[in-house]
Amino acid sequence: MSPTRVPSTLILSDLHLGRPGGATRADAFEALVSDFDRVIVNGDIAELHHVKYQADAELELARFRDICVSRGIRLDLIAGNHDPFVSDIRAITLADGAIYITHGDAFHPAVAPWSPFAASMRQSFEIALAENLKRLPEDVARFSAAREASIAEWRVMGAGAHVSTIGSMALRPGRALAVLRYWSGYPRMAADWVAKHAPTAGTVIVGHSHRAFVRRVGGRHVANTGSYGFPGRPHAVVIEGNTVRVHAIIERGHLYTLAQQAKASWPIAYHSAGNQASAAGAASTDEMKRAAPVSAARSIRVS
Repeated sequence: MSPTRVPSTLILSDLHLGRPGGATRADAFEALVSDFDRVIVNGDIAELHHVKYQADAELELARFRDICVSRGIRLDLIAGNHDPFVSDIRAITLADGAIYITHGDAFHPAVAPWSPFAASMRQSFEIALAENLKRLPEDVARFSAAREASIAEWRVMGAGAHVSTIGSMALRPGRALAVLRYWSGYPRMAADWVAKHAPTAGTVIVGHSHRAFVRRVGGRHVANTGSYGFPGRPHAVVIEGNTVRVHAIIERGHLYTLAQQAKASWPIAYHSAGNQASAAGAASTDEMKRAAPVSAARSIRVS
């Protein structure tokens, strides 16, 4: 069985609109999004997480929405740890389950183990997960626990916005080591998550770690779209027809555009083991996993 063809789709993540060092402005994306039928932002579109930047983040988010709406582009926002209330969507599958997209903050119980508030996040995550597992599927329970952990970080942080910089990392080498450990294990965490929760997916698209990469792990392509803030560089996943491509994003003047040459590309395909296990009942096209109230914690079908 072959996956369904996907309309022209652009996947971005970690714009952090509104935060110094993040993406410049929403209107910088006009040229980038205009060539696509659908745009998916895979978490942390805006710095809604920090009181200091929230007003600017909300304004730029509204502008980003307007750009897409005015051009007839379908926009889907997946919630991340810096914008956990931007939508209820925590994962999207495409091509009858051959592609799985999620931010990645739910992979680790500390959410961001390099954060000064990692201990508080881990504690909140573990308490919420233990309670959620009594009534929710494991992936939905972990999505909800990650959101609770993000809220816990806000409570500890208060109005004192924390943004990682080269200077802050240099002053605290332990945090830099935590980042390097996380980067090293992140592709495997993503592949293991999908093997458990979306086994038909041959392609996994994540963000969160701010480090762009394409890896082949356990027979799956795992792609990270990087970020528009330290310490990453922005990339995009382009899905057209039966092909997935990864492009660097470059800034020309005040506009973002795709690098002409793709860094990697591959055909959309199911993961062989997952496809065999569920050949009789493939996932419906374009399911969205929702975490948050229990009544919404299910997969739904959209057009």
